[in-house]
Amino acid sequence: MKRSYPLHDLADDEFEDLTCRICHHTLGTGTISFTAGKDGGRDARFTGTAQAFPSTASPATGKFIIQAKHTSNPSASCSHAEFTRIVNEEVPKITTLVANGELEYYLLFTNRRLTPPAENQFKTTVLAIKGVKDTWLIATDNIRRYLDETPQIWTSMGFPRNEAPFRFQPGDLNNVITAFHAVVQDGTSPFHSAQNFTFVDKKTKNIINRLTDEYYEYMKRESLPHFNRIKTFLEGPRNTDIKNLYHDAADELKQKIITYRKEFTTFDEVLTYVYDLIIKNNPELQGKKQLVRLFLHYMYFDCDIGDHAQAN
Repeated sequence: MKRSYPLHDLADDEFEDLTCRICHHTLGTGTISFTAGKDGGRDARFTGTAQAFPSTASPATGKFIIQAKHTSNPSASCSHAEFTRIVNEEVPKITTLVANGELEYYLLFTNRRLTPPAENQFKTTVLAIKGVKDTWLIATDNIRRYLDETPQIWTSMGFPRNEAPFRFQPGDLNNVITAFHAVVQDGTSPFHSAQNFTFVDKKTKNIINRLTDEYYEYMKRESLPHFNRIKTFLEGPRNTDIKNLYHDAADELKQKIITYRKEFTTFDEVLTYVYDLIIKNNPELQGKKQLVRLFLHYMYFDCDIGDHAQAN
């Protein structure tokens, strides 16, 4: 599994903090961050000769203004109209900072994907402001490269070096599993057998998702016989709220898996990672951990998670 950083899961202030910490390493310890509020087009500033920016061989010297623009949208790109609007809204602020003698170089950090046309458009827009000597757009790939080369930046924020690809809040799924566990323990609900449980062709789905034959046989052996119990439970007329919680959790999980799927070799790894993520430091699931894996397997079989068609 490749090293990754859940940049889209960070809060806006966490991303601003990350930006400033990167600048501490690339510009210098003289980087000064500003508190939250109306920033006037700046989240941090640095004045002097950079330690290693844009390179150690030819560092820039002058007045730097640093801005951070975070998004929680994992598919966001610097090519999107929304980002163009964001940059255009910063132009008057940059102009004011230049006029006040506060800005010669402008750095914009964002956790969006960067394309060459978008970078060219950004530089054209900012460099058109009289007095700006140079500008840089630091996007997702650059940020991750900085963190790979200087892991202490990430760990200094309190995140472990082996931070996994994404974070998932299991609150909704906790409630679903707890309610299901109570019904199972009660033993009074009329569950049907699993013999009539139908699902799409799993051989094809397993190939698409790279689920191994060994793990699939394990799922069929350990979990499939109980799927109709979950199906009956979720479709019970008194469990509408629980069913909604289940689908909220499944949808959030599906989006996270789609975004970070490339970080895992097989879908076995995806399911194992999510299982570990859910039960880690989660005392509410004490005595119910086997149901976590059961529900994850059910989500896969019911096509709530995992691809079930080849991408075009």
